[in-house]
Amino acid sequence: MLKKLGIVALVLLCCVSFASAAVNEEKADADIIGHFGEYIITPAEDLGGNIVIRYVYDTIMQGETNWHTKTVDTDITVLNVDLNWGDRTDSLRLKIYSPDWQYMGMYFDDADSTINGRIRVNIVNPNGIAKGTWHYEVYGYDVEGTEDYYI
Repeated sequence: MLKKLGIVALVLLCCVSFASAAVNEEKADADIIGHFGEYIITPAEDLGGNIVIRYVYDTIMQGETNWHTKTVDTDITVLNVDLNWGDRTDSLRLKIYSPDWQYMGMYFDDADSTINGRIRVNIVNPNGIAKGTWHYEVYGYDVEGTEDYYI
């Protein structure tokens, strides 16, 4: 009888382990917005602390397109992109291109699963982010008047 209980306990433990692994794998897949070659795009998380990131301030109107660049000249594996306008009533669209003009996707306010007037994504490549000038296209998708933002 004790041997049968031990076998049942072992089977239950295996089932729980497999179920837990499946849930973790589904969560990991849910955190991925897109794949582009070796690059994986994920929602950015608040890193906290006193991280200093240089932003560019600009304004945009309905149907207008603004281009911005970011130079990567060090060895990094994650490039954070943060477009923030803070107004949930207006909608901006972000397209990202690598230094060799590889398209890295089109993103709207809900890219990070939150409607808050902000698009925050991480571009991840374990082999390294391409050095050079990254290009960001900001488009006034649905804007009333003039919207200010930073990227």
